[in-house]
Amino acid sequence: MESYRVNRKNDYAFKRIFGQEDTKDILARFLSLVLDVEIRPEELRLLNPALPSKYITGKSSVLDIMAEHSAAHEKLHIELQCVNEGNTERRAMYYWGRAFTEDLPVGGNYSALPRMISILILDFRLFKWRDQAKYHGVFHISDDEERVLFTDALEIHVIELPRLMKRKLDDGTDALVLWGMYLNNIRGSVMDMIARREPMIRRAMTVEEAFMQSAEERRLYDIRERTRLDWSNAISVAKQRGEKTGRKKGERVGLRKGRREGRLEGRLEIARKMLDGGASLDYVLNLTGLTREELAQGWHT
Repeated sequence: MESYRVNRKNDYAFKRIFGQEDTKDILARFLSLVLDVEIRPEELRLLNPALPSKYITGKSSVLDIMAEHSAAHEKLHIELQCVNEGNTERRAMYYWGRAFTEDLPVGGNYSALPRMISILILDFRLFKWRDQAKYHGVFHISDDEERVLFTDALEIHVIELPRLMKRKLDDGTDALVLWGMYLNNIRGSVMDMIARREPMIRRAMTVEEAFMQSAEERRLYDIRERTRLDWSNAISVAKQRGEKTGRKKGERVGLRKGRREGRLEGRLEIARKMLDGGASLDYVLNLTGLTREELAQGWHT
């Protein structure tokens, strides 16, 4: 059992494990499983391998991984997102679009644009799948009826880690599920079995241990962890306050609605008695302030 307790959902740790020149073999294995195609480390060129300390205290996840897969003429954007800040889908499309177009020079040929693949690893549930066991969604643009693909330039993968929390390890467990369990911070004997089944996970664990033994990297990791926890707590508090405000507003709205309905019912009762006593319709409407529609609806309730 490991002597350290690195949080693999810490995006500094995630980028240190998957997004460095000396760890491209780990990234290649993970991408091969996500994309279901063999990718070799030498086929990958990291476009943003730096771990800039000025971003460590930022609230949002900026420690993503951008890579170029030369063998397939495609770019890959991998991001770990732990807090649902809302608008996840539009945020993903924004970053996809910006990355897709940034390399096209003025007057350039559109055919030079590579396929752009985004991989979102989420620590929350985003979609309601019909298949309760589904944790990995793959999205393209296609015709609604005949499913004809509009273009292969866009591909978005969404991996929802919480859906793997209760998975049991057995002989048939898919290798990508093993990586999901690894990212979910599985510990102890189960982690040992996962590492035996998937040797590159063992390799990732050695990288964890090495960078956590570095005083400077441990310091940056701890800063990022505190920032992440503070931001997660701020989101949670804001959500609770919003829900409390919503309940109070709903109670006020409900009270006002009840009063309005009570006043309407009172006027309808007066109108019924006046009409039963022989008063004219116009006189009753003028006196009570009811409309013909309100009176007609109230007459049949």
